[in-house]
Amino acid sequence: MILDLGYVEIGKYLNLPTHAYLGMSDAKILDMQTGFETGMGTLLAGIKGVNMISGAGMMDFETTQSIQKLVIDNEICGMTHKFVKGIIQRDDPIAKNLIKDMEEKTHLLSHDHTLKWFREEQYIPSKIIDRSTNEEWISKGRKTIGERANETVNKLLSNYPGVSLDDDIIEDLTKIIKYANVDFKSKLEV
Repeated sequence: MILDLGYVEIGKYLNLPTHAYLGMSDAKILDMQTGFETGMGTLLAGIKGVNMISGAGMMDFETTQSIQKLVIDNEICGMTHKFVKGIIQRDDPIAKNLIKDMEEKTHLLSHDHTLKWFREEQYIPSKIIDRSTNEEWISKGRKTIGERANETVNKLLSNYPGVSLDDDIIEDLTKIIKYANVDFKSKLEV
């Protein structure tokens, strides 16, 4: 990560677009290492201003693509994006009218200003992230983040309409694959 961030420093200094594989993990399964490495790398890349962060869904030294990790990484990216975006000043000076109205309202949460900006100022995660109490989590079946991600993947795949290609495009792609295999095999035989 430090080396990638060093590359980014040089790229930014030279006014070049930057890219880094900081959203992946070397873990072999979805576990704490996966979350730690992916979360830390993605957040560091976001803070540093990397133009393109790769590695979402990737594990085991870039040899494995996990659809479940990809779904979890979507949450990590959303949280990172919100963190980097920060708090936006909506009033000038900040919330001046809010302070004036506090005498009329009993608390901040019911104020029109709060209701207007609440969803935009917060990152509201999907159901993959469990923010319930321990009792609620137990009553819901004690599912791990991996299990919740797997349920989401299955739901997404069952609703995916698929892609249909014209027969002539399939034929052309098949010819390319066959040619590439023959060419590759001939190089191996030499």
